[in-house]
Amino acid sequence: MNTVTATSVDSSALLGLAARMQQLFTDREHLVSVPLTPVAYRDSDFRFDGALDLGQARVHAEFSDLVNRIPTQPVWSPGDAPHLWDIYGEVLAADLADSTLTPNEQQRYQAASAYLYTTGAGGASSPSPALSEYRAARQAWLQADADYHQGEQAAAMSSDPAVRDRWTRELEPRLRQVRDDAMEAWQTTGHKSPVEDAVRELSELALKAPSSIWKRHRDTFNPNLPDQFSTSPNGVRYAPTYYTPAAALGLPWTRVTLDRQLLLTLADQAPPQLTSTLGGIDDAVQSLAFDYRVVSLVRPWLDPPLELFGSRSWRLPPGTTPLSDGGSPPQGRCPMYVESVALARNLDLTRRVTDPIVVNRGDTALKGTWILDLDTGDQGGDLFSGDVWWEWLTETSAQMTPGRRSSIVNLGVVDFDTLTLDQLVTLTYGNVPIPGNPDASNQLVDSDVFAVMTSEGNFAKVLVLKYGYNMLIRWVTYRWGGPREEHSVTAPQDTFLAAFVCRLLPKSPDPDPSLPW
Repeated sequence: MNTVTATSVDSSALLGLAARMQQLFTDREHLVSVPLTPVAYRDSDFRFDGALDLGQARVHAEFSDLVNRIPTQPVWSPGDAPHLWDIYGEVLAADLADSTLTPNEQQRYQAASAYLYTTGAGGASSPSPALSEYRAARQAWLQADADYHQGEQAAAMSSDPAVRDRWTRELEPRLRQVRDDAMEAWQTTGHKSPVEDAVRELSELALKAPSSIWKRHRDTFNPNLPDQFSTSPNGVRYAPTYYTPAAALGLPWTRVTLDRQLLLTLADQAPPQLTSTLGGIDDAVQSLAFDYRVVSLVRPWLDPPLELFGSRSWRLPPGTTPLSDGGSPPQGRCPMYVESVALARNLDLTRRVTDPIVVNRGDTALKGTWILDLDTGDQGGDLFSGDVWWEWLTETSAQMTPGRRSSIVNLGVVDFDTLTLDQLVTLTYGNVPIPGNPDASNQLVDSDVFAVMTSEGNFAKVLVLKYGYNMLIRWVTYRWGGPREEHSVTAPQDTFLAAFVCRLLPKSPDPDPSLPW
């Protein structure tokens, strides 16, 4: 078994990882966008939970810029797409409905707001301890839920009864218990019910008090004021964005192994945009393993996004293109935004490879009615020891016939040089001659390639250089020495942004005509 550290990620590994992430995290409220060019950061630079050194500051600025681009789906290619903070600036400047809160409703609104947020100097708000504990407990439950569904789907898609039996007897009870424990922690130390009650109260009353909501957001961060942005080491401005849990790189990650059959199933179910770019799972790939963890994004300057984007108490000037039409999937200038990121590391792609041993090779003119031994290169033998017989029967009738102990298959016009022994071994060989008639039925045209399993059990590829009575051919004969496993693994210090989990926006704006404007 050989192991090599990959400097880049193989397209089969990218396809398997992308298809698995899309299957795992797509639901009614989320779509998943995956980068087809690997995005990776060194672990030491991808830590934002303390004072940042120069490398961390650079990566933090790049990460903040990347996850705040308006995403494309299913393939991540936002390019020069606007930033979420640009869209946010438009919404902060929108026309608002008049406030209609009663004194009692105002008190309820202030109580819910005080429970969820604390107000600092200058009016900036930040999550209260209760809300912070809620989000940490929710994140732990989301990871446990993802782990459960990952195991469930892997078992359901496997054709191996032992895999399904192990899921039923061992993995399902254990992962269900972990998820149940996470839910219990969310409900108790995570204050699930009181926080969600306060969020519901705030959401219902916010419709009647948009000016109060908008003021809280403007006091925290107003993207229409350039001096409120941070500046990267290379001079680019950005709004700082973090991930939670902040210590995710040091916490346990879930190990996933996708066998060949599961990889093929995932590739068959993957969006065409992925397979058209990455191709399929090549013949040598046997499995893909990786560690993954899901982190939620924290935007101190926009908390929470749907409080504004989902409100029905604002409107844009007439003729402005909507952010989202609320369709399925939604369309518009901002139909979704990145809510969380699936991280991956320690990718291990296993291939079954062989070391090809060249038995013989050469260029020759194979004369009509002559027999060629592809193991030795000798011509003129008999059908028992020879491998192919070029039968030039008449001017209008010819065929390439396998010997009595060999077999043959025609491949058509393919790339002779890149045809490997691993590919030759997987072909289906037979005893039917390949027609070479000088008419439309001819399968031995110039540049045609055929393969032969020789009388000695070797494998040869043969290229027709020039069709004719004296057929010019080129061949290489290999001995198949048996397979071995080769592992291509990513560097242990690299963390990949494997997928962006995007929250869909409802119709936005969607002003309520019953409100006073």
